[in-house]
Amino acid sequence: MVIFSMPRRIAYNVNASEELLNLSTMLNLKNFLIVTDKIIEKTDSFVSLVNELTKNGINIKVYSEIIPEPNIDIVNKIIESMGGYVPDLIVSIGGGSVIDVSKILRAKILRPDINSQDISPFLSLNIENKKPLLVVIPTTSGTGSDASFAYVLKIKENNNEIKYASGNYELVPYESILDITFLKTLPKKQLIITAIDGLANDLEGIVAINSNPLTEGLAIQSARMFFKYLPDAVMTRSDESLANLHLAATLSGIAFSNSGVGLVHAIAHPLGSLFDIPHGMAVSIIMPYVIEYNYKSDFARSKYDEIKIVLEKIDGFQERNNLKDHLIDLYNKIGQPLRLRDIGIDKNNYMRKIEEITELALRDPDLAFNPITPSFEEIKELLSKIY
Repeated sequence: MVIFSMPRRIAYNVNASEELLNLSTMLNLKNFLIVTDKIIEKTDSFVSLVNELTKNGINIKVYSEIIPEPNIDIVNKIIESMGGYVPDLIVSIGGGSVIDVSKILRAKILRPDINSQDISPFLSLNIENKKPLLVVIPTTSGTGSDASFAYVLKIKENNNEIKYASGNYELVPYESILDITFLKTLPKKQLIITAIDGLANDLEGIVAINSNPLTEGLAIQSARMFFKYLPDAVMTRSDESLANLHLAATLSGIAFSNSGVGLVHAIAHPLGSLFDIPHGMAVSIIMPYVIEYNYKSDFARSKYDEIKIVLEKIDGFQERNNLKDHLIDLYNKIGQPLRLRDIGIDKNNYMRKIEEITELALRDPDLAFNPITPSFEEIKELLSKIY
Protein backbone atom coordinates (compact mmCIF):
# COMPACT_ATOMS: atom_id res chain seq x y z
CA MET A 1 0.00 0.00 0.00
CA VAL A 2 1.21 3.51 -0.87
CA ILE A 3 0.03 6.56 1.09
CA PHE A 4 0.81 9.90 -0.52
CA SER A 5 0.42 13.11 1.50
CA MET A 6 0.94 16.76 0.67
CA PRO A 7 -0.39 20.21 1.69
CA ARG A 8 -4.02 20.98 0.92
CA ARG A 9 -2.89 24.12 -0.91
CA ILE A 10 0.38 25.31 -2.45
CA ALA A 11 0.54 28.96 -3.52
CA TYR A 12 3.58 30.15 -5.42
CA ASN A 13 4.54 33.37 -7.19
CA VAL A 14 2.29 35.12 -4.67
CA ASN A 15 2.44 37.90 -2.09
CA ALA A 16 2.30 36.22 1.33
CA SER A 17 0.19 38.86 3.07
CA GLU A 18 -2.37 38.85 0.26
CA GLU A 19 -2.66 35.07 0.41
CA LEU A 20 -3.02 35.09 4.21
CA LEU A 21 -5.82 37.66 3.94
CA ASN A 22 -7.45 35.50 1.30
CA LEU A 23 -7.32 32.52 3.68
CA SER A 24 -8.69 34.66 6.51
CA THR A 25 -11.73 35.56 4.45
CA MET A 26 -12.22 32.10 2.99
CA LEU A 27 -11.96 30.18 6.29
CA ASN A 28 -12.98 32.90 8.79
CA LEU A 29 -9.57 33.05 10.48
CA LYS A 30 -8.93 36.14 12.61
CA ASN A 31 -6.44 35.18 15.36
CA PHE A 32 -2.95 34.46 14.04
CA LEU A 33 0.03 33.10 15.99
CA ILE A 34 3.17 33.84 13.99
CA VAL A 35 6.17 31.63 14.80
CA THR A 36 9.57 32.79 13.56
CA ASP A 37 13.09 33.68 14.71
CA LYS A 38 14.77 36.92 15.77
CA ILE A 39 16.58 37.45 12.47
CA ILE A 40 13.46 37.16 10.33
CA GLU A 41 11.43 39.25 12.78
CA LYS A 42 13.71 42.23 12.10
CA THR A 43 13.47 42.08 8.30
CA ASP A 44 11.50 44.64 6.32
CA SER A 45 9.57 41.77 4.70
CA PHE A 46 8.33 40.51 8.07
CA VAL A 47 7.44 43.96 9.40
CA SER A 48 5.55 44.76 6.20
CA LEU A 49 3.60 41.49 6.38
CA VAL A 50 2.57 42.03 10.02
CA ASN A 51 1.55 45.63 9.33
CA GLU A 52 -0.57 44.60 6.36
CA LEU A 53 -2.35 41.89 8.35
CA THR A 54 -2.97 44.17 11.33
CA LYS A 55 -4.29 46.93 9.09
CA ASN A 56 -6.87 44.47 7.78
CA GLY A 57 -8.22 43.49 11.19
CA ILE A 58 -6.14 40.39 11.97
CA ASN A 59 -5.24 39.82 15.64
CA ILE A 60 -1.58 38.83 15.83
CA LYS A 61 0.68 37.33 18.48
CA VAL A 62 4.33 36.74 17.54
CA TYR A 63 6.72 34.18 19.02
CA SER A 64 10.24 34.80 17.71
CA GLU A 65 12.50 32.87 20.08
CA ILE A 66 13.18 29.91 17.78
CA ILE A 67 16.91 29.17 17.57
CA PRO A 68 18.73 27.05 14.98
CA GLU A 69 18.47 23.30 15.65
CA PRO A 70 16.08 23.71 18.64
CA ASN A 71 15.17 21.16 21.28
CA ILE A 72 11.66 19.75 21.03
CA ASP A 73 10.91 21.09 24.54
CA ILE A 74 10.65 24.62 23.11
CA VAL A 75 7.08 23.74 22.14
CA ASN A 76 6.03 23.81 25.81
CA LYS A 77 7.69 27.22 26.24
CA ILE A 78 5.70 28.62 23.33
CA ILE A 79 2.42 27.37 24.78
CA GLU A 80 3.27 28.91 28.16
CA SER A 81 4.12 32.23 26.49
CA MET A 82 0.73 32.40 24.76
CA GLY A 83 -0.95 33.31 28.04
CA GLY A 84 -4.31 31.90 27.05
CA TYR A 85 -4.26 33.35 23.52
CA VAL A 86 -6.29 31.02 21.26
CA PRO A 87 -5.16 31.12 17.62
CA ASP A 88 -7.22 29.80 14.76
CA LEU A 89 -4.18 29.93 12.47
CA ILE A 90 -0.48 29.29 13.10
CA VAL A 91 1.71 31.06 10.54
CA SER A 92 5.21 29.61 10.48
CA ILE A 93 7.75 31.93 8.83
CA GLY A 94 11.24 30.49 8.65
CA GLY A 95 13.44 27.59 7.72
CA GLY A 96 13.22 23.95 8.70
CA SER A 97 13.68 24.49 12.44
CA VAL A 98 10.87 27.05 12.68
CA ILE A 99 8.55 24.93 10.56
CA ASP A 100 9.23 21.69 12.43
CA VAL A 101 8.61 23.37 15.79
CA SER A 102 5.34 24.77 14.42
CA LYS A 103 4.16 21.30 13.38
CA ILE A 104 4.64 19.91 16.88
CA LEU A 105 3.21 23.09 18.41
CA ARG A 106 -0.07 22.68 16.55
CA ALA A 107 -0.27 19.03 17.55
CA LYS A 108 0.35 19.90 21.22
CA ILE A 109 -2.25 22.68 21.22
CA LEU A 110 -4.85 20.27 19.89
CA ARG A 111 -3.60 17.23 21.84
CA PRO A 112 -2.04 18.44 25.11
CA ASP A 113 -2.30 14.88 26.44
CA ILE A 114 0.43 13.65 24.07
CA ASN A 115 4.17 14.01 24.73
CA SER A 116 5.87 15.82 21.84
CA GLN A 117 8.55 13.16 21.49
CA ASP A 118 5.91 10.43 21.14
CA ILE A 119 4.48 11.91 17.93
CA SER A 120 5.24 9.34 15.25
CA PRO A 121 3.71 7.76 12.12
CA PHE A 122 2.17 5.07 14.32
CA LEU A 123 0.08 7.45 16.45
CA SER A 124 -3.39 8.66 15.47
CA LEU A 125 -3.63 12.33 16.43
CA ASN A 126 -7.15 13.03 15.17
CA ILE A 127 -6.28 16.66 14.34
CA GLU A 128 -6.84 16.65 10.58
CA ASN A 129 -8.33 20.00 9.40
CA LYS A 130 -8.94 21.17 12.99
CA LYS A 131 -8.14 24.73 14.08
CA PRO A 132 -5.61 26.09 14.53
CA LEU A 133 -4.58 25.27 11.01
CA LEU A 134 -0.92 25.55 10.06
CA VAL A 135 0.23 27.69 7.14
CA VAL A 136 3.91 27.87 6.29
CA ILE A 137 5.95 30.58 4.58
CA PRO A 138 9.39 29.02 4.03
CA THR A 139 12.29 31.48 4.00
CA THR A 140 14.82 29.02 2.59
CA SER A 141 14.64 26.80 -0.48
CA GLY A 142 15.58 23.31 0.51
CA THR A 143 14.33 21.69 3.68
CA GLY A 144 10.98 20.75 2.16
CA SER A 145 9.51 20.86 5.64
CA ASP A 146 6.69 23.10 4.39
CA ALA A 147 5.28 20.17 2.41
CA SER A 148 6.17 17.15 4.52
CA PHE A 149 4.85 15.26 7.52
CA ALA A 150 8.37 14.89 8.95
CA TYR A 151 10.16 16.80 11.69
CA VAL A 152 13.75 16.84 12.91
CA LEU A 153 14.32 18.34 16.36
CA LYS A 154 16.79 17.77 19.15
CA ILE A 155 16.01 15.63 22.18
CA LYS A 156 18.01 14.84 25.30
CA GLU A 157 19.57 11.39 25.49
CA ASN A 158 22.21 10.33 28.03
CA ASN A 159 22.93 13.96 28.94
CA ASN A 160 23.54 14.78 25.26
CA GLU A 161 21.33 16.50 22.71
CA ILE A 162 20.83 14.45 19.57
CA LYS A 163 18.71 15.04 16.50
CA TYR A 164 15.49 13.05 16.51
CA ALA A 165 13.68 12.45 13.22
CA SER A 166 10.09 11.31 13.02
CA GLY A 167 6.75 12.43 11.61
CA ASN A 168 3.02 11.94 11.28
CA TYR A 169 0.73 12.38 8.28
CA GLU A 170 -1.49 14.75 10.27
CA LEU A 171 1.42 17.19 10.69
CA VAL A 172 1.42 18.19 7.02
CA PRO A 173 0.76 21.96 6.84
CA TYR A 174 -2.59 23.07 5.43
CA GLU A 175 -0.86 25.40 2.99
CA SER A 176 2.61 26.32 1.80
CA ILE A 177 2.98 29.92 0.60
CA LEU A 178 6.02 30.39 -1.63
CA ASP A 179 6.89 34.09 -1.59
CA ILE A 180 10.46 34.81 -2.74
CA THR A 181 10.65 38.10 -0.82
CA PHE A 182 12.41 36.51 2.14
CA LEU A 183 14.92 34.72 -0.12
CA LYS A 184 16.33 37.95 -1.50
CA THR A 185 18.16 38.79 1.73
CA LEU A 186 19.14 35.22 2.65
CA PRO A 187 22.94 34.96 3.13
CA LYS A 188 24.72 33.19 0.28
CA LYS A 189 25.91 30.32 2.49
CA GLN A 190 22.38 29.67 3.74
CA LEU A 191 20.98 29.79 0.23
CA ILE A 192 23.51 27.18 -0.91
CA ILE A 193 23.31 24.66 1.92
CA THR A 194 19.53 24.72 2.17
CA ALA A 195 19.19 24.20 -1.57
CA ILE A 196 21.69 21.33 -1.51
CA ASP A 197 19.65 19.85 1.34
CA GLY A 198 16.65 19.92 -0.99
CA LEU A 199 18.66 18.29 -3.77
CA ALA A 200 19.79 15.61 -1.29
CA ASN A 201 16.15 14.91 -0.49
CA ASP A 202 15.59 14.28 -4.20
CA LEU A 203 18.68 12.15 -4.81
CA GLU A 204 18.04 10.05 -1.71
CA GLY A 205 14.31 9.84 -2.28
CA ILE A 206 14.61 8.52 -5.80
CA VAL A 207 16.67 5.51 -4.64
CA ALA A 208 14.80 4.97 -1.36
CA ILE A 209 13.12 1.60 -0.98
CA ASN A 210 9.72 3.33 -0.72
CA SER A 211 10.22 5.25 -3.96
CA ASN A 212 7.23 5.00 -6.29
CA PRO A 213 6.03 6.63 -9.54
CA LEU A 214 4.39 9.50 -7.65
CA THR A 215 7.53 10.42 -5.72
CA GLU A 216 9.96 9.63 -8.52
CA GLY A 217 8.40 12.07 -10.98
CA LEU A 218 8.49 14.91 -8.46
CA ALA A 219 12.04 14.11 -7.31
CA ILE A 220 13.45 14.05 -10.83
CA GLN A 221 11.79 17.34 -11.78
CA SER A 222 12.90 18.96 -8.53
CA ALA A 223 16.50 17.75 -8.96
CA ARG A 224 16.59 19.17 -12.49
CA MET A 225 15.47 22.54 -11.17
CA PHE A 226 18.10 22.60 -8.42
CA PHE A 227 20.89 21.76 -10.88
CA LYS A 228 19.66 24.36 -13.37
CA TYR A 229 18.72 27.30 -11.15
CA LEU A 230 20.97 27.16 -8.08
CA PRO A 231 24.13 28.60 -9.74
CA ASP A 232 22.18 31.55 -11.16
CA ALA A 233 20.40 32.11 -7.84
CA VAL A 234 23.76 32.29 -6.07
CA MET A 235 25.23 34.71 -8.63
CA THR A 236 22.30 36.98 -9.55
CA ARG A 237 19.38 36.38 -7.13
CA SER A 238 17.07 36.79 -10.11
CA ASP A 239 13.36 36.42 -9.44
CA GLU A 240 13.18 33.55 -11.94
CA SER A 241 15.93 31.52 -10.30
CA LEU A 242 14.64 32.14 -6.77
CA ALA A 243 11.06 31.26 -7.71
CA ASN A 244 12.19 28.01 -9.32
CA LEU A 245 14.38 27.10 -6.35
CA HIS A 246 11.47 27.72 -4.00
CA LEU A 247 9.17 25.50 -6.01
CA ALA A 248 11.86 22.81 -6.38
CA ALA A 249 12.22 22.70 -2.59
CA THR A 250 8.51 22.16 -2.06
CA LEU A 251 8.41 19.46 -4.75
CA SER A 252 11.31 17.72 -3.02
CA GLY A 253 9.50 17.97 0.32
CA ILE A 254 6.43 16.25 -1.09
CA ALA A 255 8.58 13.59 -2.76
CA PHE A 256 10.94 12.62 0.05
CA SER A 257 8.31 12.65 2.80
CA ASN A 258 6.43 10.02 0.82
CA SER A 259 9.47 7.96 -0.21
CA GLY A 260 11.91 8.34 2.68
CA VAL A 261 15.53 9.41 2.45
CA GLY A 262 18.53 7.30 3.51
CA LEU A 263 22.14 7.04 4.58
CA VAL A 264 23.03 10.70 3.92
CA HIS A 265 20.50 11.88 6.49
CA ALA A 266 21.24 9.01 8.87
CA ILE A 267 24.85 10.20 9.10
CA ALA A 268 24.04 13.93 8.94
CA HIS A 269 21.81 13.87 12.02
CA PRO A 270 24.46 12.70 14.55
CA LEU A 271 27.31 14.46 12.72
CA GLY A 272 25.48 17.77 12.85
CA SER A 273 24.52 17.34 16.49
CA LEU A 274 27.97 16.37 17.77
CA PHE A 275 29.87 19.05 15.83
CA ASP A 276 27.26 21.79 15.64
CA ILE A 277 27.23 21.67 11.84
CA PRO A 278 24.13 23.10 10.13
CA HIS A 279 22.04 20.28 8.69
CA GLY A 280 22.35 21.49 5.11
CA MET A 281 26.14 21.70 5.36
CA ALA A 282 26.42 18.21 6.84
CA VAL A 283 24.15 16.75 4.16
CA SER A 284 26.06 18.55 1.39
CA ILE A 285 29.43 17.16 2.43
CA ILE A 286 28.22 13.60 2.96
CA MET A 287 26.11 13.24 -0.20
CA PRO A 288 28.74 12.67 -2.94
CA TYR A 289 30.36 9.86 -0.94
CA VAL A 290 27.06 8.11 -0.19
CA ILE A 291 26.05 8.32 -3.87
CA GLU A 292 29.35 6.64 -4.76
CA TYR A 293 28.66 3.95 -2.13
CA ASN A 294 25.08 3.37 -3.30
CA TYR A 295 26.26 2.68 -6.85
CA LYS A 296 26.86 -0.86 -5.57
CA SER A 297 23.09 -1.32 -5.82
CA ASP A 298 21.78 -2.08 -9.32
CA PHE A 299 18.51 -0.36 -8.41
CA ALA A 300 20.26 2.80 -7.17
CA ARG A 301 22.59 2.86 -10.17
CA SER A 302 19.65 2.73 -12.60
CA LYS A 303 17.90 5.62 -10.83
CA TYR A 304 21.05 7.76 -10.61
CA ASP A 305 21.74 7.10 -14.29
CA GLU A 306 18.18 8.12 -15.12
CA ILE A 307 18.80 11.57 -13.60
CA LYS A 308 22.22 11.75 -15.31
CA ILE A 309 20.65 11.06 -18.70
CA VAL A 310 17.92 13.66 -18.18
CA LEU A 311 20.50 16.29 -17.19
CA GLU A 312 22.64 15.56 -20.24
CA LYS A 313 20.12 14.73 -22.97
CA ILE A 314 17.29 17.08 -22.03
CA ASP A 315 18.84 19.88 -19.97
CA GLY A 316 22.08 20.13 -21.97
CA PHE A 317 24.62 19.52 -19.22
CA GLN A 318 28.04 18.26 -20.33
CA GLU A 319 28.35 14.46 -20.26
CA ARG A 320 29.97 13.04 -17.15
CA ASN A 321 30.88 9.54 -15.95
CA ASN A 322 28.18 9.41 -13.30
CA LEU A 323 25.79 11.46 -11.20
CA LYS A 324 28.42 12.08 -8.53
CA ASP A 325 30.52 13.96 -11.11
CA HIS A 326 27.55 16.19 -11.96
CA LEU A 327 27.11 16.92 -8.26
CA ILE A 328 30.78 17.87 -7.86
CA ASP A 329 30.48 20.14 -10.91
CA LEU A 330 27.59 21.89 -9.19
CA TYR A 331 29.58 22.24 -5.96
CA ASN A 332 32.48 23.80 -7.88
CA LYS A 333 30.15 26.34 -9.52
CA ILE A 334 28.65 27.51 -6.22
CA GLY A 335 31.69 27.14 -3.92
CA GLN A 336 30.34 24.31 -1.78
CA PRO A 337 33.01 22.50 0.34
CA LEU A 338 33.55 18.78 -0.23
CA ARG A 339 35.17 17.76 3.06
CA LEU A 340 34.84 18.41 6.77
CA ARG A 341 38.38 19.74 7.00
CA ASP A 342 37.33 22.52 4.62
CA ILE A 343 34.86 23.85 7.22
CA GLY A 344 37.32 23.80 10.12
CA ILE A 345 36.44 20.54 11.93
CA ASP A 346 39.36 19.43 14.12
CA LYS A 347 40.73 16.11 12.85
CA ASN A 348 41.71 14.57 16.18
CA ASN A 349 38.39 15.40 17.82
CA TYR A 350 36.53 14.10 14.79
CA MET A 351 38.41 10.81 14.64
CA ARG A 352 37.69 10.22 18.33
CA LYS A 353 33.97 10.46 17.65
CA ILE A 354 33.70 8.41 14.45
CA GLU A 355 32.49 5.29 16.25
CA GLU A 356 29.87 7.25 18.17
CA ILE A 357 28.59 8.83 14.95
CA THR A 358 28.49 5.39 13.34
CA GLU A 359 26.48 3.88 16.18
CA LEU A 360 23.96 6.73 16.06
CA ALA A 361 23.69 6.53 12.26
CA LEU A 362 22.89 2.81 12.47
CA ARG A 363 20.02 3.66 14.86
CA ASP A 364 18.64 6.49 12.74
CA PRO A 365 15.20 5.66 11.28
CA ASP A 366 16.12 7.16 7.89
CA LEU A 367 18.69 4.40 7.34
CA ALA A 368 15.89 1.87 6.83
CA PHE A 369 15.02 3.49 3.47
CA ASN A 370 18.53 3.33 1.97
CA PRO A 371 18.85 0.92 -1.00
CA ILE A 372 21.79 -0.79 0.73
CA THR A 373 22.09 -1.56 4.44
CA PRO A 374 25.66 -0.61 5.38
CA SER A 375 27.75 -2.35 7.98
CA PHE A 376 29.39 -0.63 10.95
CA GLU A 377 32.75 -0.71 9.15
CA GLU A 378 31.31 0.67 5.91
CA ILE A 379 29.89 3.72 7.68
CA LYS A 380 33.19 4.24 9.47
CA GLU A 381 34.96 4.15 6.11
CA LEU A 382 32.56 6.74 4.69
CA LEU A 383 33.13 8.96 7.71
CA SER A 384 36.89 8.74 7.18
CA LYS A 385 36.50 9.69 3.52
CA ILE A 386 34.43 12.78 4.19
CA TYR A 387 37.11 14.33 6.40
